[in-house]
Amino acid sequence: MIAKRLGYAVAREDLTGLINSLRKIKNKDHRTKLIIMGCRRIARWIDWQEEKHGVPLAIVNPNGTSSECPKCDSKPEETGYRRLRCPRCEFEADRDVIGKLNIRKRALKILGISGGSLATPSTPQMTDVNPNRWGEPMNS
Repeated sequence: MIAKRLGYAVAREDLTGLINSLRKIKNKDHRTKLIIMGCRRIARWIDWQEEKHGVPLAIVNPNGTSSECPKCDSKPEETGYRRLRCPRCEFEADRDVIGKLNIRKRALKILGISGGSLATPSTPQMTDVNPNRWGEPMNS
């Protein structure tokens, strides 16, 4: 496993609350069942792999991960489709990047690791996705 070889830990959000709230939906359709099954299976598989290979795992609280500035903890404002900018420190990024940085920050705290750069992850973002992917008429 690459994480073990490089001395990394793995972090994920605790999505138990999401799964439990999806279970409360009365008219469960097939899609809802797949979402519940998929979230739980992925989480269990990640947990099993980390335990099997001896890689540290941090499970973080998902509340506010994509709506809290990773640098100064204030509330960023929307500047465009999925873009947020912090009015206090002027950090700006895609909300998925902000979420990743906050998950990383919380995981480092759980693991007792201080410091660490909050550099923007190098994972490509889907910023070229049309915000109107359902084909509804756009109001101008």
